[in-house]
Amino acid sequence: MTYHADARPLYHAALAGGYALPAYNVCSLEMAKGCLDAAEAAGKPVILQTYPADIEQASPHVFAQLIRALADEVSVPVTLHLDHGRDVDQVIACLRAGYGSVMFDGQGLPFDETLRMTAHLAGIAHASGAALEVSAEGFGLPGADDNVLDTTDPQQARALRDAGADLIACAVGSEHGHASRLDLTLLAEIQTQAGGPLVLHGGSGIHPDDLQAAVRQGVTKVNIGSALYRAVRAAWMATPTLPTHRAGYASIRAAVKGAAAPFLDLLHPQRNSA
Repeated sequence: MTYHADARPLYHAALAGGYALPAYNVCSLEMAKGCLDAAEAAGKPVILQTYPADIEQASPHVFAQLIRALADEVSVPVTLHLDHGRDVDQVIACLRAGYGSVMFDGQGLPFDETLRMTAHLAGIAHASGAALEVSAEGFGLPGADDNVLDTTDPQQARALRDAGADLIACAVGSEHGHASRLDLTLLAEIQTQAGGPLVLHGGSGIHPDDLQAAVRQGVTKVNIGSALYRAVRAAWMATPTLPTHRAGYASIRAAVKGAAAPFLDLLHPQRNSA
């Protein structure tokens, strides 16, 4: 059994070991299996994560049971994370289902309210034996539906850490679904103030040199979504030429594996396992 119901040891090991975990957004068996195939081939730990729109298709319980079952068939550490959780009830439902890590997205809230919710949810997550990620959305990280950049304030990042957040999502130049370069000077300031583990969203488009530099500055989780979605769409477009639906599913799994694999080497280049 390689499923980690508490993701905190994975994050701490990554921080201590100087590498980052790719966190892949998945919404189907084929996507999850493709990512795990890539992780198993590389011999490296992995995070799978669901977006709120994904768990409208199937409940947190269904995703948690799916990922646990798939984790039984691989040798690398695996955990499941809620990405961009905006609703407190949804965050709690994922914790009850057995997610190892959850994110609270405070986009649009005043900072004081985000700070209050961080302390509240940190208590719940830690009592559940799980990790809490808090984003700087609303005063930092660009959201999935709003890519207007507003960089993270290092002092606010420190306050979120002090309130109990295990991971701080930083806005230092990355955008969901777009090519980007990072403000590494700002990232260093955030690391100095808040320490690690830190998180970057929009990892599909971040320049590889910047990603590796960010890992050296305390980033231990990098979200990857758009690269996988594009691979799925390309494979799906080709399915009319395939003989059966099963051949189509196999094509999608292979495409996702191919899209996921480079990030495992990029973020975790010198270790074979956690």
